[in-house]
Amino acid sequence: MRVLLLVCLGALLALLGLAFVEAPPLDAPLSPVARLYNQRTIAEDGSTNVIAAINFDWRAYDTLGEATILLTAATGVKLLMRRYLQRRRETGQA
Repeated sequence: MRVLLLVCLGALLALLGLAFVEAPPLDAPLSPVARLYNQRTIAEDGSTNVIAAINFDWRAYDTLGEATILLTAATGVKLLMRRYLQRRRETGQA
């Protein structure tokens, strides 16, 4: 079990290092899509935070859908675990 954990951590660190190596430099020009969002955010939204404008104004329905999926999954896990724990208590395995 410990070996698997170390292998997973090593793979994660290797992928993280690769991401840093492959990332563009901080002074690189913006991509065309990033430039478009940057120009249109203040004009159309009035927000100075581009990321918040993208998440909550332009992609609001997508964000709402993701939150709904997460809530549904958490509720399902809670219901399944409640039944499982109730059965364990009834059989005396708790």
